[in-house]
Amino acid sequence: MNLRRIIFSSLLFTSFFSMAQNAIPIGFSDIDEQVRNLQLLGKVDANQSMMARPFYSTGKQSYQDLYRLLDPTAKDSIKSLKKGVFQAILLPASFTQKLNTSRPYGWNDQAMSYSNGYQMQASAGIYARLSILHIQFKPEYVHTGSADYQTSDSWGQVNPSLNRLSLGQSSVRLEAGGISVGVSNQNLWWGPGRYSSLLMTNNAAGFLHYSLNTTRPLKTPLGSFEFQLILGRMTRDSLQGFENNALKTRELSANPKNRQYSGIILTYQPRFLKNIFFSVSRAFQNYEVSKPEAKVMNTYFPVLNNLFKNEYNDDTLSKDQILSFSTRWLMPKNHAEIYAEFGYNDAKENMRDLYLDMGHSSAWMVGFKKLHPLNSRSFLSLEAEAIRISELPSYLTRPAGNWYEHGQVLEGFTNNNQIIANGAGHGNDAQSFAISWNQGWTKLGFSFQHISNKPRTYVSGGNAVWLRDVKWDDYVFGLQGGYRYKKLLFTGDLKWVNASNYLWEAGNSKSNLFAFINTIFLW
Repeated sequence: MNLRRIIFSSLLFTSFFSMAQNAIPIGFSDIDEQVRNLQLLGKVDANQSMMARPFYSTGKQSYQDLYRLLDPTAKDSIKSLKKGVFQAILLPASFTQKLNTSRPYGWNDQAMSYSNGYQMQASAGIYARLSILHIQFKPEYVHTGSADYQTSDSWGQVNPSLNRLSLGQSSVRLEAGGISVGVSNQNLWWGPGRYSSLLMTNNAAGFLHYSLNTTRPLKTPLGSFEFQLILGRMTRDSLQGFENNALKTRELSANPKNRQYSGIILTYQPRFLKNIFFSVSRAFQNYEVSKPEAKVMNTYFPVLNNLFKNEYNDDTLSKDQILSFSTRWLMPKNHAEIYAEFGYNDAKENMRDLYLDMGHSSAWMVGFKKLHPLNSRSFLSLEAEAIRISELPSYLTRPAGNWYEHGQVLEGFTNNNQIIANGAGHGNDAQSFAISWNQGWTKLGFSFQHISNKPRTYVSGGNAVWLRDVKWDDYVFGLQGGYRYKKLLFTGDLKWVNASNYLWEAGNSKSNLFAFINTIFLW
């Protein structure tokens, strides 16, 4: 059964009653990760997979209810107006600041750039609902950094600062019975990861897209389904370096500026396996053309075609694709979860190609999170995650290129030159660990990250198989904090980034102070 039949079958069984409210923005609102904690604490429905976000509040558990669950003392956190079928909510305003003192660092920061120096982003907005019509207007203004830092021929470039106003986390949609259709500029996160994901995160600015998606699990005799199908447009910036090109610019003026993005995620919770979710994600991109010669399905929704390349191949359009499989296992009684994702950035020609070289162009991510309640309001959080994006040694006989670019679309899977998924870096491996004490909005914690920068790649002058003799590793030690003062919510990160063999130069040790603070104002 192909993806089209699965989606339409799940739609057939859905009911048509409850209406979702507004989407919880990913990233700087901070409530997105807090909702995930509430689920592990048993305060949010465990049947929600959290595999395709933003998360949608419901009539049973509104935006205001979620804030009250996080902090029972915040009784008037959200200003709202409701008259009959009309409802309006004044969304929290946020002011986010980021500082690097000596080199670029930091990921999952939306429209902010991977650069040195000071940068900021500000956002505010309103959500309104009239019956099945939902409108969220939440524009964003960003000022990016442009301070000088040490670069080399292999990595780094100082790019000009940008001042940009965008639609940010805005959307217009129709929703009923758990199904939503509309147009949006919101950031999306696909997959179970906390720090990373293989297909979609908030590492880059959100891009304009049409979406058909569920806002709650659709129950069928086989189990529950959730899905999202999008058709969007990604673009590039000629003044900025590419995250998947060692932060350097590329001469691409001969190519169309915009690229078409087609993606789908389908999540299944078997009826006989409680609190266990399985998901498949797939994405294609190709350059936009005015009059494509390819078939309509191959042009606009290649993600709904069959899996293997020999069944859908069409050379009239240059296309790249990535595919992943993931799972998330919830243990509500233990307030814990484990999750994993495995994917490919190259299409498999057929079944033989798949089982003969299963490691080719692959990547994976695994992680867990455990909460330990101390009382009704406070808990300890322990989490760890690892991701492997670098190529396996099999690339010596069959190279696939690093993830997020494969060859036919030279920009790779980027929007405004930033990777739309894993923010740890192009071809990098990373491990993250954090432990924290939490009570409402108050948080105090410690974090550690290790990033191995392109540990396997072709370089002339290396060893006998052209691998690097010198490894560049980042060791990152950090403090995390959060605090609520009246209508102001503060969250922050302070990290010391120590680079060993910076720029793959032996003995070149470089330290950087990274500071990140987000201020949220509740009207």
